[in-house]
Amino acid sequence: MGQRKTRSIIIVLCAVVSFAVTVGGIRTALLAAEVEDGAVGIGIGRILELHAANLEASQRVVAERIVVLGDSTVVDYPFGRSVPDNLRRVLRARTSQKTLVIPLAAPGMSAPEYYAFADLIVEYRPQQVVFPINLASLSNRWRSGFNRRESIGWIPLSRLPDLLTRPFHSLNLTLDRILFYMGIVGSGLQEAWQHYGEEQVRAVHGIHLLRRTLHQLNPRLMFDGLPNVRLPYQSGNRNRSNPQYVETLYGGAMSGTVSEHPVVQMLAGALEIYQSAGIHVLAYAVPMNVEHFEEIGFETRTGTRKTIEMPRDLVERRGGTFLDLHRLFPDKAFKDLGGHFLQEEGFDGALLLARELAPDLLRHFPRRASVPAGQTE
Repeated sequence: MGQRKTRSIIIVLCAVVSFAVTVGGIRTALLAAEVEDGAVGIGIGRILELHAANLEASQRVVAERIVVLGDSTVVDYPFGRSVPDNLRRVLRARTSQKTLVIPLAAPGMSAPEYYAFADLIVEYRPQQVVFPINLASLSNRWRSGFNRRESIGWIPLSRLPDLLTRPFHSLNLTLDRILFYMGIVGSGLQEAWQHYGEEQVRAVHGIHLLRRTLHQLNPRLMFDGLPNVRLPYQSGNRNRSNPQYVETLYGGAMSGTVSEHPVVQMLAGALEIYQSAGIHVLAYAVPMNVEHFEEIGFETRTGTRKTIEMPRDLVERRGGTFLDLHRLFPDKAFKDLGGHFLQEEGFDGALLLARELAPDLLRHFPRRASVPAGQTE
């Protein structure tokens, strides 16, 4: 009996050691192959938590605190020249009041994340929040391309009854997963969960790297069942999208949308939270390359106008301001397939966008007659 028990313990220990060696070997192989690290949805929440320290510190200063949310069109610029950076400079040039512009943007961020992090942001009482609304975020491609489901973990448990009225299932979420992600965040395990997810992503990248290598060694594999990928760019111009790509990313927006759309519903939830907190919201439709879309055969006015009226109505009914900037820039203003703005000599997309946003934000600056005791300018 004792020998059997000893043998069982040895087997278990060997299994544990084998597992650890296998995981370590995979990690070493990935590092040796220079397979890049990935990121998962919970990463955006950790970024916001770090930036929230700026919000907390800003409460000790008498200033107009403006939080700028958004996707890569907000952050995809050289350091110091993003939309929030330019907005900060424009506002400070036009008012003598102390102004703090705090960016909480990340690639792929849209209405579901606006809703998920609204309570965290409200906790630090900014006076205004800027909401970019990228019409591409209405597409299934956007939702499947950006894995942000874990961000739902930052929703406080008290918000759960409202969340259950929202179409969370469209984000491939179930109630048990919602509670699981809330448990991870509530238990302070965000960093460990992100690390676990990154290892998974890196493993998948390693598989894709192996597949690409096999393609190079044996081109016939393309005829043996592996999918042939349709290139997203227009023939002869890698910086401009082809009709199939545009249809996939913007087709829903160009044909009009409905109030039941999951992105619209999540946006409505975020707006309700900010309205209840008395925080002014400035939302705007992100500029899109309508000139190119029309050139390749799309009708971008009728359906798009109907689509834009939906968030406009939501925002204005809840006391916010909506700016329709989706036709703001010409074709030459866009630098790539992702719709990011050009930033060159004579044309600075981020600066021009900031100038469009500044007037409404200034209109909602309060007049302060004096500085309260115990606070500093």
